[in-house]
Amino acid sequence: MTDPGDSDARGEGRELEVDAELVRAYEDGATITELAARFGMTYYKARASLITAGVELRQVGPTTPSAPPGLVEAYLGGANIHDVAKRFGLSFGVARRMLLQNGVRLRPKGGGPKDGDRS
Repeated sequence: MTDPGDSDARGEGRELEVDAELVRAYEDGATITELAARFGMTYYKARASLITAGVELRQVGPTTPSAPPGLVEAYLGGANIHDVAKRFGLSFGVARRMLLQNGVRLRPKGGGPKDGDRS
């Protein structure tokens, strides 16, 4: 007979095994969606299990690649984002994100104050 306090009687032993496998699979590159399907749980349960296990979750969605050499310098040298994007064959949004990821403080739209606007 199994003691009511035994973790196997409540299924916790198997739950710990699943959690360990879940963490290992996630750290090996599986997505939360893939893990949910593999382990027969919802996306939210798989995500919650990873968080409870102390796993740092990866960024969701596509990541912006590193800025090509010269992009940041071109912007800091006075080119606007549209010009930089065109020069490097990028969309405006990708060029902007690359600049931000490199810690560049973007100029206000229009390039800054006009001669008569300095207060």
